Amino acid sequence: MIKRVSFLRRKEGLTQEEFFAHWTGPHADIVRRMPGVRGLRFGRVQSWTPEDAAWDGIGEVWFDSVEDAHKAFATEPYRSLLVEDRKKFMREAQSCFVTEQTVIAPPAID
Repeated sequence: MIKRVSFLRRKEGLTQEEFFAHWTGPHADIVRRMPGVRGLRFGRVQSWTPEDAAWDGIGEVWFDSVEDAHKAFATEPYRSLLVEDRKKFMREAQSCFVTEQTVIAPPAID
């Protein structure tokens, strides 16, 4: 399994709360319906070093493969829905694909 990690900066004029509410609400509703999604996680950035390079959030979406991820993000209507929705809350984003190697697993969250 692979993970697509995205770093996001909120749109000018949005508070952190407004940004996070849209990202984890309407935007998440689109992502969770995409074909092949195996997991979805959102992280609200508390601090960043250096501060002037700060991102507002880090999103993680799991797929079986990079190819499956590319296919999911290219599939209509999700591709068009995501393009339009990003304009509502996001100023900038970068993403990458990673594989994980866990050394110490975090405790389970209930």
